[in-house]
Amino acid sequence: MATYQPSNIQKKYNFSANPPILDKIVFTIDHIHAGDHHLNSTYEVVKFLTDRKIPVTVFIQSTNPSNDYEFDRHNARLIYSLAPHLITLGVHPLPRGASQQQQRKVFNAISRIVQDVTKNNPATLSYHGQGAGPMRGISFPGITFARGIHHAWSVNGDNPLNTPVMPLASVSRAYEYIHERNNVALSATLFVHSAELRKGTRQKRVFDTLVRDVMQHRLQALPYLQAMRSDFKRNDSSSIRQTPPHATGVMRLSALTKRGKRPVSVSFSIKQRDGGYTNAVANVNTRQFSLPVGQYRVTAKIGRTTETKDLTLTATQGIHHIFLMSV
Repeated sequence: MATYQPSNIQKKYNFSANPPILDKIVFTIDHIHAGDHHLNSTYEVVKFLTDRKIPVTVFIQSTNPSNDYEFDRHNARLIYSLAPHLITLGVHPLPRGASQQQQRKVFNAISRIVQDVTKNNPATLSYHGQGAGPMRGISFPGITFARGIHHAWSVNGDNPLNTPVMPLASVSRAYEYIHERNNVALSATLFVHSAELRKGTRQKRVFDTLVRDVMQHRLQALPYLQAMRSDFKRNDSSSIRQTPPHATGVMRLSALTKRGKRPVSVSFSIKQRDGGYTNAVANVNTRQFSLPVGQYRVTAKIGRTTETKDLTLTATQGIHHIFLMSV
């Protein structure tokens, strides 16, 4: 199998450096894929990361439809042997809707593979399928942190057994999401299949850009477990979020046409009334910001049409303001 070749990326993205404290990201990969003549295997993608001292978590799913556990054990052992100090192996359960008995059978089989390869029981899990997440009446013993597949989140709203992943709609959106999370003292998790990293895909462009900026010391890559333990501080056996040193809140701005209420792309500008914070984005119809609490004057502009609104942002309640544009 050919060595993984990253994209040739020249563009610098906003938020990819925030010295002296760099934004924190986590690399995770779902499933173990064999690859082909045009696509690198999961082994080669993991090798690409570990050769650059970047930690990564790989969630093992039993090979379908044959459930060839020995194939998975062999591949997991090959992958883990690349760099045991940088690689974590986690469990990938069945999709939502499977019974506790069905889930437990697969969970136990994959757990035995992880324990056999790493000499440790797995503590991490990744859900699978549309709408997947914690399921009523389903438990996975020993799992401390589980990654969901959704992107939505709110300040102080993360669940250690269902943490969100960054959107991959574009490189810019991924970086904005990373920065939003880090602004409230949380890491951001990349969710990707190695089979998605074909030349020209947006997933590959996001992945390669993140790796580049880690190598250029513009982002900080953390092991999944370390990041989760930092995100979910423990105190008296309960999970308590530490208050960030500067209180923040979430503000979402959207724009619709005044007539017909259709989404319309505008330029948003945000200015804190005391001059402490400013931001601007162009050609979007909605955007979420994580901002220091305070009073803001926000503006939406398209062509010669401008709408302005004064908003007060608190740490306890987010704001979603919709501008109605006369266009």
